[in-house]
Parts: sequence; C-alpha cells; structure tokens
Amino acid sequence: MNFKYLFIGLFMLTFGAVSGQNKVRWTSWDNATEKIKRGDKKFIIYFYYDGCKWCRFMEESTFSTDHVARFINHNFYAFHINASSSDKIVISDKAYTSVRIGKYDFHELATDMLAGNMAFPAIVFLDEQFKKLATYDQYIDVQNFEMLLSFYAGDHHKRTMWRKYANNYCRESHFNTLVNGKN
Repeated sequence: MNFKYLFIGLFMLTFGAVSGQNKVRWTSWDNATEKIKRGDKKFIIYFYYDGCKWCRFMEESTFSTDHVARFINHNFYAFHINASSSDKIVISDKAYTSVRIGKYDFHELATDMLAGNMAFPAIVFLDEQFKKLATYDQYIDVQNFEMLLSFYAGDHHKRTMWRKYANNYCRESHFNTLVNGKN
C-alpha cells in the first residue's frame, strides 16, 4: 500500500516538473504576415526534417531548455518548418510550397531562406521586418545558442562583429540581463 502512494507521489513530482517547463511557442504560419506587419520582434525560423538525428537532439536539448524557451518566447516570433514538407505557406502575398533540388523535394521557403544549402538543423534569424540577418546550419548547444540569442535580441549585431562579441561574451551581462528584461 505504501508503494502505491510512493509511486503516485513520484509520478506527480515528475509530471509537475515536466508540465511546469517553458516550451517554445511556435507561431503558426497563418499569422506570419500579421507578425511581420507588427514589426515589434525579431524572428527565428527553425528548419528541420524528420530523419535528422541532430534536429531531434537540438529539439530535445537546446529548444527544450527552460530558460532558452522562455527567452525565445519573450524576444522573438519563433517559426519552425519541416524542410521536406509541401505545406502551402503565404507570407506577404507570396506563396511557398515545394521545389525539387536534384532528386529531392524541399519546401520552397527553406530553399529561399537557406540559399539552397540544405543542411539541417538550420536556424535563420530575421529582423523585425523579416529581413534575414544570419543563417546557422548545424546543431547548436545551449551555451552557444544563448550567445546567439543575446547577440540578435540585444541588437549587438548592429554594432559589433560576431567574433569580437563571442570573445567578450559574458553570460551574466549579456544573456541574463535580457532574460530579466533589462537592456
């Protein structure tokens, strides 16, 4: 009988811890044009495909980290797309579906944003007007992703070269300051 209560208690602790975590709130592509018109946040687009081991790993580690998800939700509009899908996406009166590259079909938005370099996982950072700032086409661990997020969210990309920023990066003054809502 005591084991039953112990099991229930452990289950509730585990479930409570998991359900309390922040998750990236992926924005629906149906709202993309509206978000662009607002112009109040930068954008992140995460490109993946189902068979990608590193994509799954990034989703389970980097994107699932509580403070990273909270930071993204607060500072960016986050979109994701399976690069092998053919779903119709309309952004500012332009429709994207799929396109063939060699012997593979990829989503046209992925080929445009990634300039045909179909390497995954891929992250594209865009400014408030949906203009591309940078593309990263590899797995990014939590520590490096924090640095990238703070680089773009804090507008450091406008006045500092990436290498200089990375060499002088201090998590406490860069990332944590933005997490706590101070600029």
